[in-house]
Amino acid sequence: GPDDGNESDTPSAHSDYEHTTVIARDGETGAELGRLQAAIADTRSKRYLGLSATEELPEDRGMLFVHDEPGEYTYVMRDMSFGIDIVFIDADGTITTIHEAPKPGPDENGNDQTYPGEGQYVLEVNKGWMADRGVEVGDRVDFEL
Repeated sequence: GPDDGNESDTPSAHSDYEHTTVIARDGETGAELGRLQAAIADTRSKRYLGLSATEELPEDRGMLFVHDEPGEYTYVMRDMSFGIDIVFIDADGTITTIHEAPKPGPDENGNDQTYPGEGQYVLEVNKGWMADRGVEVGDRVDFEL
């Protein structure tokens, strides 16, 4: 997309994606635990590409995968350059699973690293982002689509 001067911290592969503010909240108190800007992957091709074409992810960035309906999905680390948290979120915004997925080894393409979960949304952020902020299964994620 066109460079308007203020997108320097957005991976170029996602400059044409819509973005949304994602806020992680304590499941009981609703207190904010952390927030970031996420690129929205809401088509089959965008979900397939995911973060594979990305060299690194700024601390306050992520990707929100949107499935057409809730279900069981499996994510892999195909061609990933860095480790991520893979967070499954159900239709009402409750976190159901958090995987800490290390980056693939030198001779691996990441396809053998499978991370299953249940929900309608999957949030990918830098590995450890959730733990650093005390976000756990049962907490909530707010975003606007």
